[in-house]
Amino acid sequence: MPSSFTRLLIPLAAVVSLVGACGEDGAAAGSTIDVSLADDAVTLSDAEASSGTLTFSATNDGTLTHEIEVFEGETDPASQPIEDGVAATEGWTLVDEIEDITPGSSADLTLDLAPGTYQVVCNLVGHFEKGMYATLTVS
Repeated sequence: MPSSFTRLLIPLAAVVSLVGACGEDGAAAGSTIDVSLADDAVTLSDAEASSGTLTFSATNDGTLTHEIEVFEGETDPASQPIEDGVAATEGWTLVDEIEDITPGSSADLTLDLAPGTYQVVCNLVGHFEKGMYATLTVS
């Protein structure tokens, strides 16, 4: 039969393991990144995350319908050319997207991400040009 000390030590070790997995430098694998969609910005709760399963929890805090598209690619969004009101996404690879997030609503997108640089954008006509993009680094 385990001693009282052992019964206390096992749960404590589990808690220490969970806290250590989260780190202080960004979202841990299997965690959530909150995405705020304003009418002129995409804001991520963390700019860095660990590789693996990651959920983007997007909330439309703006007055217009938005989307999020997650692209893998290192090209700085500010340097992407605009064609017909949307970003030309050459050099980026679309991972997945959520369309039609209406004002005040939320939607989740869960992805398995490898290490790399990802761009989270709203690429509806005119939105990208207003600054609706953010970069996420996955290690």
